Amino acid sequence: MRKILERAFDSLNVRGFRFMWLGDLALATAEFMEILILSWYILGQTESPLVLGIFAALRFTGTVVAPFFGVIVDRIGRRRIYLFARISFVILSSSIFILTVFNFLSVAAVLIIAALVGLSRSLDMIVRQSVLPIIVSPPQLQNGVALLRTGRDMTQIVAPVFGGFLLESVGIGRSYIFIIVLHLLSLLFVFLIPGVPNTAIKTAQSMFENLKGGFSYIKVNPFLFGLLAVAFIVNLTAFPLNNTLLAVIARQVMNIDAAGLGWLMGTYSAGSLLGSLLIGYFSNMDRAGWAMIVGSIFWHIGILIMAYMQWFYVSLPVLFFVGISQSFAMVTMAMMLLKYTSAEMRGRVLGLRQLAVYGLPVGVLISGFIAENSNVSLALIFNGLLGLFILVLAIAKWPEMLHRR
Repeated sequence: MRKILERAFDSLNVRGFRFMWLGDLALATAEFMEILILSWYILGQTESPLVLGIFAALRFTGTVVAPFFGVIVDRIGRRRIYLFARISFVILSSSIFILTVFNFLSVAAVLIIAALVGLSRSLDMIVRQSVLPIIVSPPQLQNGVALLRTGRDMTQIVAPVFGGFLLESVGIGRSYIFIIVLHLLSLLFVFLIPGVPNTAIKTAQSMFENLKGGFSYIKVNPFLFGLLAVAFIVNLTAFPLNNTLLAVIARQVMNIDAAGLGWLMGTYSAGSLLGSLLIGYFSNMDRAGWAMIVGSIFWHIGILIMAYMQWFYVSLPVLFFVGISQSFAMVTMAMMLLKYTSAEMRGRVLGLRQLAVYGLPVGVLISGFIAENSNVSLALIFNGLLGLFILVLAIAKWPEMLHRR
């Protein structure tokens, strides 16, 4: 048993990774509390799935400029960018708190701040993923990716439940005091990470030439192009479930409160946590590409099942299954992107990977539109069937994805 645990948590033996992991833990807890609190606030003010979809889409505004962020990460010291991103989270969460205290909070203000958070999230994700291969050894890379995902999944179990309880108990303003403290802790842990380079990668090329180089690199590596295509697909059709539609299901189908929504989100994340732990244990997996595709397929099958869920307790095991499938797809995808991308191109390629995340804001807007003008079940059926269809096309186009390790 001891050997199993040592293997599953191998990367935590690295001091720098421990600080990165703890910083991510604090950041993710704050993020998932904010998602629940602000989603519930918007639905309470508007009763509109479409406005909720707009809110979710704005949280991913950074995907539009992600390739430029990738170039910036490569051209400017990673440590500076890392700290800047975390400082911006403190400022933006403090803005919500101040607006609430002075009774100026509105849906419009939440949407504007969501757009700014989207920029910070994208920048933070790119620099974090580009720093990871620097602080862990190549054999620890898949384990490191899985443990970062595991940490987020742990917080996603607890944070929505706690956020829902806090919102029902003390309201938005006092809830945000706790969120601001968490963002300050995440900043402190990033500051403590040793060995993060503060120097730029020297290049005589302009930013636009660097950006063009990233696209050229992907073009001559069709396997990486295929990974980005799958990333776009799952963001377009699968992620709208837990980013928008679960809140609509909770309020309009199951008629439960914010604490009940927290349990739905937490159960989804418990499955995702188990999936991440399994991937972390099998850190030398021979069929990572196969695991990514199978996970993506079962993820969409679970979404189709959720389209017919009207009962709170029956939906919990389904969401648990969906969460496991999500981790199998996303952790292996992230690991392969890092593994098969050269060090000098990582920032640019990860920026392009964030561009693939642009499928999510498009997906939540489409899902919100369908849910508002028809019903949430039809939105889920549309997403599940469309996702499965496009995945089949992607496998036919890039069959080598099934055989990569």
